[in-house]
Amino acid sequence: MSAIPLVRIGEMVDGEIRPIEVDGRHLLLVNSEKGPSLIDRICPHAGGDLAKGKVVSSRIRCPTHSYLFNLETGVCPLGRREGWGPLAVYELFEREGQLCVEFAD
Repeated sequence: MSAIPLVRIGEMVDGEIRPIEVDGRHLLLVNSEKGPSLIDRICPHAGGDLAKGKVVSSRIRCPTHSYLFNLETGVCPLGRREGWGPLAVYELFEREGQLCVEFAD
């Protein structure tokens, strides 16, 4: 595994949702009140494009059904009740002034 740089630290503005593609994965870099998060771009509930969503505090609102996903855990309270899983959240780290990610092969 090697570090994949995404953006420079401090480059994103509050509430920014930035679509990115890394190793064929369609992801979103989201900057909430708790800092940046890297998540899957597609909602696990009904396939909505979260790039068209909105940051609400430390969550992202899906534009399809307005479900809110926690940007640290990926959990949506309705998902547990309705039987679908959380949104994938990937661990970020800093290296040489860059926000980076690594994927397990």
